[in-house]
Amino acid sequence: MRTPGRASASASPWCLGPCGVIFGPSCASGARVTDKMVPPVQVSPLIQVNQAPQPPPLIGSAWAKRLGRYSALFLGMAYGAKRYNYLKPRAEEERRLAAEEKKKRDEQKRIERELAEAQEDTILK
Repeated sequence: MRTPGRASASASPWCLGPCGVIFGPSCASGARVTDKMVPPVQVSPLIQVNQAPQPPPLIGSAWAKRLGRYSALFLGMAYGAKRYNYLKPRAEEERRLAAEEKKKRDEQKRIERELAEAQEDTILK
């Protein structure tokens, strides 16, 4: 048997593979195949050996993530401003009504306190 060397492909029908294995004629690397080679094994379609490189995404993944995050941030700020402008007049009305009710309660408490003091005032003190 002939050992592979640095001879050109035309000088030898054998090919030395990347891991040091001697391939026969017509192998994947361009040499010929012999009868001693094992037939190919069926592999899961999820595992593909010689995949063609995938083209890069139109927008880099980092840029897409950043664009998505800032878009969500901007939409959240716009929604918050709209919601604040919607709720602000209602809150002002509630505060105004609460202040009026507090004035009425305070006036009622003051009157009750004066009546209680008037009833307690006696000569026996």
